[in-house]
Amino acid sequence: MSPLFAIQNRFRLLILACLLLSFNSYAQEAGRVTRTSGKATITTAANQVKAVANGDTVSSGDTIATEEDSQVLIRLKDNSTMAIRPKSKIKIAEFKFDNQPTDTIKTNVMSGTLRAVSGQIGKGQPDNVKYEANTATIGIRGTDIELAIIPEGAKDRAGVYNYVHAGEVQMALNTGEKVIVTKDLTGFTPDKLLPGEARLQVLKDRPAFLVTGGFDALINQLTAPRLPMR
Repeated sequence: MSPLFAIQNRFRLLILACLLLSFNSYAQEAGRVTRTSGKATITTAANQVKAVANGDTVSSGDTIATEEDSQVLIRLKDNSTMAIRPKSKIKIAEFKFDNQPTDTIKTNVMSGTLRAVSGQIGKGQPDNVKYEANTATIGIRGTDIELAIIPEGAKDRAGVYNYVHAGEVQMALNTGEKVIVTKDLTGFTPDKLLPGEARLQVLKDRPAFLVTGGFDALINQLTAPRLPMR
């Protein structure tokens, strides 16, 4: 190996190491897996895939995918909570938490269902917390929501559903249409419109496909206000 080639090779390795260091510092740790059941995976922003286990770290840019009859419960560093339902794919598109006005959470629901309970960022900088599902964007106001994408061919009507357990949200479409959805109501945008039907609707009924389970009891335990000891 010539001295020139050796120097070039070292230079390439140095550049690669710097890029990896830069990437790892950018992908800020977002939180940890509190509980998991069934089979699920985490795909990092670097496209590395691994099986989910209790205690695993999740970072900005990670995508969590669950199989049928599996769920993943995640506690983020700002004390917000995410329950990823069966047959779902959720991406933590951006997470930044430094106790600053620029703290941000952006989450993409790519398929399936996500229950999300606001934490410190949602309470202090609610405008910096956004959830996206297809063409819908949901902004929160100190909220506990359940966001679902129902595909064509399913038992329930296809579209994006946004049920509000507590608080309120603004549901907006890329067409500029907006609506406020409050507690016990459901925002809905259908995949296919019927004649004369609004593109963005508020339903009075809770979607039948939303079924509570053991993970919901854990969410209630994690998010319940703690009473002072006497």
